[in-house]
Amino acid sequence: MESDAAVRPSQPVDFPVYGVGAGFRAVRWVDFFEGAPDTPPWALWLGHRDEEGESGVRVGTLPRKRYEQTMCPGGGDPVAEVAHSGALGLVNLTLPDTSVPRPDGLIVALVEHAERQAKRYREWPLVWWDIDGAWVRARVWHFAGAWTGFTEALADTYVVAIGVGVESRGLSLARVTDLTAYGTDLRAPLSLIELGRHKSTQPKAWIPPPTRGAFHPDQLALTPKAD
Repeated sequence: MESDAAVRPSQPVDFPVYGVGAGFRAVRWVDFFEGAPDTPPWALWLGHRDEEGESGVRVGTLPRKRYEQTMCPGGGDPVAEVAHSGALGLVNLTLPDTSVPRPDGLIVALVEHAERQAKRYREWPLVWWDIDGAWVRARVWHFAGAWTGFTEALADTYVVAIGVGVESRGLSLARVTDLTAYGTDLRAPLSLIELGRHKSTQPKAWIPPPTRGAFHPDQLALTPKAD
């Protein structure tokens, strides 16, 4: 049975949304959102995949005040939560095809590794991103042949990116002004079910992992040792 949260839509997106700049010729789609039924989302993720290849970038827009209130209602470090959203997404995007056997305990180990790295986000290397023509600092973490990064530079929004087959330095992002470019009306309530149906009609509406037929050495290094 589908959960109530999946069946009931969220309210429309009510914050500025960012995606990869027009210079990246890409198939574009709304990947998913984070939120509760009948309330505005606290995160929106857009997918971008090279029209002619398998490289791509997932970009998350997190309205700062709402995200902090949701993720840290009792206090804490909201930036660590931002870093964790990217790190966990990176772990998921870099998993090989489901036909590749999963070693016992590896998935749990990968999730725990993402959590540890997110807490150490201050140690992530700094790079520069171009957002609407302004260069801003971002922190990035490379893992399993891909990377994730985030910037705190915008006053009202955290922006997170996960890249496969593209450089983390010099990433070009822009505010989305054409709400039809991603095939979903962001002015209407969002439904995870409808987003899934829409993606299923687009064969390229997903970002392939760096290695599809095997685990990356970075991942295998975390395989729990047998007792």
